[in-house]
Amino acid sequence: MDIESKKFLGQPKHFVSIFNALLFDGQPVLKPEYLKDENSELVMNVSSKHVDIIKRYEDGTYLDLFVIESQSYVDSSMVARVMEYESVARMRYIRQNFKKHVPMHTRLPMILTVVLYVGESKWNAAKRLSELEIIHPGFEDMFNEFKLNLIELNTNHKYNTGEKATQDFFDLLRMIYRKQVLKEDLDREFNRDALYFAYVVTKNKELLSIYQKSEKGDVKVCRALDEMFEESTNKGIQMGIKQGIEQGIEQGIERGIEQGIEQGIEQGIERGVKNTQIKIAIKMLVRNNQTLEEISEIVGLDLNALRELKKSI
Repeated sequence: MDIESKKFLGQPKHFVSIFNALLFDGQPVLKPEYLKDENSELVMNVSSKHVDIIKRYEDGTYLDLFVIESQSYVDSSMVARVMEYESVARMRYIRQNFKKHVPMHTRLPMILTVVLYVGESKWNAAKRLSELEIIHPGFEDMFNEFKLNLIELNTNHKYNTGEKATQDFFDLLRMIYRKQVLKEDLDREFNRDALYFAYVVTKNKELLSIYQKSEKGDVKVCRALDEMFEESTNKGIQMGIKQGIEQGIEQGIERGIEQGIEQGIEQGIERGVKNTQIKIAIKMLVRNNQTLEEISEIVGLDLNALRELKKSI
């Protein structure tokens, strides 16, 4: 993940808002002041390249580990990857905190991972382990299910984060991917850090331009985006019309050539038949042993044509 993106999601108030959005519809159940940083390589034995952000949540009652995995592309094995990361983290916690075995009645910290999918294409990979593995008939009750906690920002679903910056980021991505700005958002001001994070994810040059022109504080974005979407739509319509005209002309030319060939073949056949009729009629006229009416009936030429032909012999 980009360093600037880690800075954005790693801020405690942003971090907890992701979980509050998924679990509590934006209600501030999880509090940022109870978060502490954790090293993914120490806790999960995996590089920070693979696990984006991991934090310990300790409010005096519970000790939990929360993980955010930011994903920009559809990974068919994602559910298995997250399951592996969490299993490794549990075993490392046991080894680091207990010498031989876990004492009876001891409860381990809850480990919860959220996959924040920021890609544009639809997530069509497995969201449950049972969708990835083959479960034979009769084994359903024995199978240990594992569910992916997935947030998709390219759908019509509107998440409520309960925190302005992450809410702005979520909504900006949905606008970019849907290419639509709601009327009530036209004069809305967006968090500048959320604007830059949205640019990092989408590589949208308009967002970068707005970010570079703005200074500190919130930024109005939507009118510029709305104009960009409208221009893009108009270009698409014009391109479609142009392609339609070109295709129509091309098809017309092809049809004209095809009809010309058909007509030429037809005319050639007719001309060939006519020439054959004349040659046969000449031979019969030279022999002079049949009347013009008989020759006309045999070769198919009318009497006037035969009379003119006879004069030329």
